Amino acid sequence: MRDEPVAGIRLRNAGKILYFHTAGMRLEPGEYVVVETVRGPEIGKVVIAPDQVVVNEMGREELKPILRLATEDDLLRMDALRTRIEEEVLPAARELARQGGFPARIDAAEFTLDGRRLTFAFASEERLDYRDFLRRAGERFSARVDMRQIGARDRAKLAGGYGICGRELCCANWLTTFPSISIRMAKEQELPLNPQKISGLCGRLLCCLSYEEEGYKEMRQTLPRIGQRCSTPTGEGRVVALNILKHSVTLVVEGQRVEVTDRDLGLVVRWDPSSRTAEPPPSISRVDAISQGLIEATEEDLREAELRAAPVDWITERPEPGRDQGPGRGRLPGGGPRREVSNRPPRPERAARPGGETPPPQDSRPQPRPVERRGPREDRPPAAPQGGQARTFRRSEDSPPPPPRPAPASPEPAEGEAGPDTPQGAARRRGRRGGRGRGGPRPPSEG
Repeated sequence: MRDEPVAGIRLRNAGKILYFHTAGMRLEPGEYVVVETVRGPEIGKVVIAPDQVVVNEMGREELKPILRLATEDDLLRMDALRTRIEEEVLPAARELARQGGFPARIDAAEFTLDGRRLTFAFASEERLDYRDFLRRAGERFSARVDMRQIGARDRAKLAGGYGICGRELCCANWLTTFPSISIRMAKEQELPLNPQKISGLCGRLLCCLSYEEEGYKEMRQTLPRIGQRCSTPTGEGRVVALNILKHSVTLVVEGQRVEVTDRDLGLVVRWDPSSRTAEPPPSISRVDAISQGLIEATEEDLREAELRAAPVDWITERPEPGRDQGPGRGRLPGGGPRREVSNRPPRPERAARPGGETPPPQDSRPQPRPVERRGPREDRPPAAPQGGQARTFRRSEDSPPPPPRPAPASPEPAEGEAGPDTPQGAARRRGRRGGRGRGGPRPPSEG
């Protein structure tokens, strides 16, 4: 039987997947089939095709075959039984429980496809004696009655509803098993320990607290622990709080709270929070901390390690801004060292005054020239010519006035030439001016 194809069948929404032999039928996900269970014939839905079943997921017990494909009559009969349960069976069963003194509340009921077996579900934290209720219910509904005790989470799964996230309950939609939840998960995720914030409709802790638990553990491993001492650009301090989602750490540095990211934690120190009087050990670099297993390496750390291990290409490598490149910067390899330029000699110190006082420092900036107010023009002495000394000559009152300078004698014209006062000389002058300045015709030459 194990060599035959196996299909995964789900009997109710978000229920456990059961495996049955296909009995030679070709099934597709979404089809409804009739299977035989320990309670009797029931209708289930194919959720895993025969060629998609993983053999390791099946148990060692012998699998039962699928009886047949569900017909339209089977689906209509199942809908009629569910309607009868909601309108007749549940109200009557709750009245029988009240009359018989059964303390638990009947939450749900379910018929098999043939209607011969009826199962009631009730929620209770303690074991109850329900034998009297079984006898009364069997006589009232003419069927074999079973009782199934469920918890608060199963009750919320049967009832359904919407959570604080605004979506349908996970247990009523897709969650098949309930994970183990503890208050430690809420503390590690830094959630408020308010029961109204971290509890679901069932009154228990939210199942979604376990969804991100592994992610928080991985992110927490890259951050220091609370109480550990770390070195930051601001100084060395003690970790007092963590923000896992922001990858930031809050430290107390010299009495002040400082929040830095995990990339700014360049140095990590081994520190015992219980030892308050012992001296802290010397700091180590982030690379040494990763090699010693204090923190885990991130993708950026691995990328930096690859860059350090790669050979340096002097053609494509660019110097970091503000980094001293040494005496040979800006030269090709083999070009020799850069010529050293001697520094400017320091200025000599100013000599002290005779009284022992040091003269005030003089400002090297050019000072503005003082503005000299000049008197009236007649009283102002003549300005001396620049570039040498000047002497002022004044004539005394008794000295006679100087004789007038004789006019320069004009040369007399030679015989046959025209003088300046003759008409020929004037014409010649006009001709020169006209030819030189205005471009007029030149006078005809004589002879």
